[in-house]
Amino acid sequence: MADGSGNSEEQIRSVDEQIRSVHEQIRRVEEKIERVEEKIEGLEEQINRCPSDEERKLLRGKEAQLRDREAQLRGEKAQLRDREAQLGGEKAQLLQGRDLGTEYEWLVQKVVPPTRSSRAGVYPSSSSHARMWLPVKVEHWDVMNEIEEFLESADRRRRVYRIAVSKKEPHSNLHFKSEFIILSKSKGGNDGIGSSEGASSSAMVDVYSGSPRADFVITLREKNALVFEVKNEGLGSDGDDPWFLHRVWTDCSCTSGEGRCGFAVFGITPSHGESIIRCISQLYEYMVLCKVGYGVLTDARNWYLFKRDNAGCLKISAGIKASAEPPRVLAELSYLVHAAAEDNSEFGDPTGNGQFPLVHEGAPSEHSDESSDDDINDRTYTARVSQNISSSEKRRSERRHSGGAQLALEDVSAEDLNLKKAGGVISSEGWSGCVVNGRLHGQPVALKFAHLGTERAEALLKEVAAYRKMEKLWGIFVPRLIGYGTTNNGRVVFIATELIDGVELGEVAVTREVETAAIQALAAVHACGLLHGDVSLSNIMVVWGKNPTVRILDFGFSCITSNKKLQKAERVRLKRFFSHIVE
Repeated sequence: MADGSGNSEEQIRSVDEQIRSVHEQIRRVEEKIERVEEKIEGLEEQINRCPSDEERKLLRGKEAQLRDREAQLRGEKAQLRDREAQLGGEKAQLLQGRDLGTEYEWLVQKVVPPTRSSRAGVYPSSSSHARMWLPVKVEHWDVMNEIEEFLESADRRRRVYRIAVSKKEPHSNLHFKSEFIILSKSKGGNDGIGSSEGASSSAMVDVYSGSPRADFVITLREKNALVFEVKNEGLGSDGDDPWFLHRVWTDCSCTSGEGRCGFAVFGITPSHGESIIRCISQLYEYMVLCKVGYGVLTDARNWYLFKRDNAGCLKISAGIKASAEPPRVLAELSYLVHAAAEDNSEFGDPTGNGQFPLVHEGAPSEHSDESSDDDINDRTYTARVSQNISSSEKRRSERRHSGGAQLALEDVSAEDLNLKKAGGVISSEGWSGCVVNGRLHGQPVALKFAHLGTERAEALLKEVAAYRKMEKLWGIFVPRLIGYGTTNNGRVVFIATELIDGVELGEVAVTREVETAAIQALAAVHACGLLHGDVSLSNIMVVWGKNPTVRILDFGFSCITSNKKLQKAERVRLKRFFSHIVE
């Protein structure tokens, strides 16, 4: 490095600290604006109910004062945004003039992953939602020789580098530093979608009713090029030996009731293997939805390159360890960006759709005769429990049955749903898409949206039918159903449930009390003549200070049945989750 590089690094750190300080100030101002808006909403409700003209006049005076305060806070926020932009410009100038060495030197830097969790047996985070797209065939991608050739051809002249990465959060830049730090993925909270203060409520609804998003999407020449999916842990062993991840998919030869499992080749449990399979299917579906041919699956310690074609074939590289010597992670990622840039193929929907590998669940036979008043989609669900179907056609037919009478859907204006214009996203993961904050009938709610006529809209209507059947459990084991209908002139279906103040089951230390409450909750759901259909840690919330301490969420895959064997299989699945996380 040149002699002045140390001062440059110190200046950049100083500007970074100032930017972080400004971000914190903006956050505090936004919280103040939110509180003022809530007070204004409360005053408007009082004004509408107030019978006295004199009292209304006083209330309108208070409202005017709050409006002035809101305008003042927004002015402060605008000034902070200007300061943020100014600091961003200063940092860009410093980065532009900094000597970062040669391309080769950058590619062979060591990656520093985040501190590992102290909890044992952590599986990679994965949604158990059904997927619209699954690979027809999964193969090994022998790409290591190509990466080495790419590394050897790297330019060794000194130069300056800049790269921009499109991510969920707006204005995100990935800056290459002397030590490349991979940040932990944050869950929940605002992901920047619909956060523009000028966005209309109807425009926000259209955004929130869209498809789920990947963690990172790298764009080249204004076109999606590759997708990143970042997991917490569990995509590799503790040692230095890499995994050939495609074998998790291809070697899983379990048959329901026989208990054979190819996951033994990695020394992991079927639960762990199933989580990895779901991670693979999640990234593959995102690659299809984003119309790209390349992707990356990582938990920061283990890195896997993905490549697909339009025939439904998915290729996965052997894992690359962040701790490997010599370091190869940055060379691997740079090679993939290069490959995506050089590939002029058009990646559309695959011509074929595959099936989810069979995973032994101890589930009953598909031809169980222990059924009394099962709904017609019980047999479809039996196949789902044993993971024996996964084509989009069968999933579509499953969703045509709402499990009840036709629902009357009243249209509600998007403005009446009171969507938060900043910080409103509760969750943006999984098949259901966004879950966002709003207000309906004067109370805070969690809202889900889907365009009318889609599979996800059918899932929301199925969820409404399930909640109506479980009315006696509202506020006890499941959230209260506050409302449902259409919005945006009947183009979008929505469901509004009670806003739960808690955390997902997989994000906290779990006690026996929580385990007992969760099992009781699921049993109560079964007693209502329902199967949840998607039991997972992410669909159970821990609510501290309440009794019982859990709420079961997301009934988009539920079905009406009193089949005892199917209910038992679902409880066994839940208990298996707890066997790995209870402290």
